[in-house]
Amino acid sequence: MFIVDDVLIGLPAKGLMSIFTKICEMAQAELTDEAKIKEELLQLQTLYEIDQITDEEYQEKEAALLERLMVAGGAM
Repeated sequence: MFIVDDVLIGLPAKGLMSIFTKICEMAQAELTDEAKIKEELLQLQTLYEIDQITDEEYQEKEAALLERLMVAGGAM
């Protein structure tokens, strides 16, 4: 009976946990990828230069991206 319970309940739960763990690892890798952050900074600058965002929005988003870049640099 316990083997059946493990198969019906335990294995799917373990599978879901491994999927969620992998998603978390991928999200963390993307958040700390310096190349990705620099690309986002360039996109932000382009949006600012073509007047798609205000100066205030640019300053806020740039500060957040620079903070992420500093953290990513220290994460290595």
